[in-house]
Amino acid sequence: MSPSPGTTRLRALLARAAPYANKHVLIAITLLGLLILVLEPSAPATQETSTAESALQDVKLQTVTEKEVTGVTQKDTSLSTAGTGETLPEVQIADPIQPAASPALDAAVPRLAIILDDIGNNLELGLQAVNLPGPVTLAILPFTPHAHGLAEAGHQAGKEIMLHAPMSNLAGSDPGPGALTTQQDQTTLIAALRSAIADIPHLKGINNHTGSELTAVTQSMQWVMEELKSQDLYFVDSMTSAQSVAATVAKSNGIPVLKRHVFLDNVAEESAVDAQMQRALGIAEQSGLAVAIGHPYPATLAYLEKRLPELQASGNVQLVLVSTLLDRNRL
Repeated sequence: MSPSPGTTRLRALLARAAPYANKHVLIAITLLGLLILVLEPSAPATQETSTAESALQDVKLQTVTEKEVTGVTQKDTSLSTAGTGETLPEVQIADPIQPAASPALDAAVPRLAIILDDIGNNLELGLQAVNLPGPVTLAILPFTPHAHGLAEAGHQAGKEIMLHAPMSNLAGSDPGPGALTTQQDQTTLIAALRSAIADIPHLKGINNHTGSELTAVTQSMQWVMEELKSQDLYFVDSMTSAQSVAATVAKSNGIPVLKRHVFLDNVAEESAVDAQMQRALGIAEQSGLAVAIGHPYPATLAYLEKRLPELQASGNVQLVLVSTLLDRNRL
């Protein structure tokens, strides 16, 4: 690095004065030179900036950039389903949408809760269920390809979310991942139940998927209900067996509980679904409430897309979410 002009002039003054100047003269000349250096304007920043300073500046810029990018990445990741990288589907919220808690319910008007089971395996049919008009409860199978995404989408669309908990059945068929079985001891069964619950966001309760075997076993149901109570979740008995003790055990544990009254689509045709809907409406009119369970079959979804707005407009029945019907003292 070349010396500044001020430094050069100071060196020249000292060189000329050195042969004949005494100590006091040299001191005076030195002070004059220092004054020149102080008053000299600073040189503009050039390539003389130190390598260390440049490196430090680069590190600061890189750190800020990485933080910003990380924030975006984390935000995007939160929109994907757990473990699959599947991006949440865009949801077109159908009108009219009711909030999670149905407002201004009229006690004199019958109430009907509709649950759609087996959500999670088929994305297209699952989205049709999400976009059904009005309050519908979605029971989602754990560990299925679209379980997480459809639960998030359903929650955003005002639907209530349940865990459709796989349970062992008398037919011996495989209930699916996360199944609760009569062969499990308490520790194993509770661990499986907790894992399934954790897999579904926004859930308010559970109902059984198959389960004709397990729901008839009092000890297994007691373990299930103890866990549901600790997590403040309700239970809906799908009534896949007339021998089910699930609702009785739930009630004895102080858990909000309901039983299914009607399956809408044992025959997956619109005319058959309509006949079952009329049966559900009759039960609601007679007892004040009814629980109907259907599935994401094309015929069922097509029927509900047309029928639900008509039911809501009629004023003869109040379509409600499951939690609206819950009564600790009613089975």
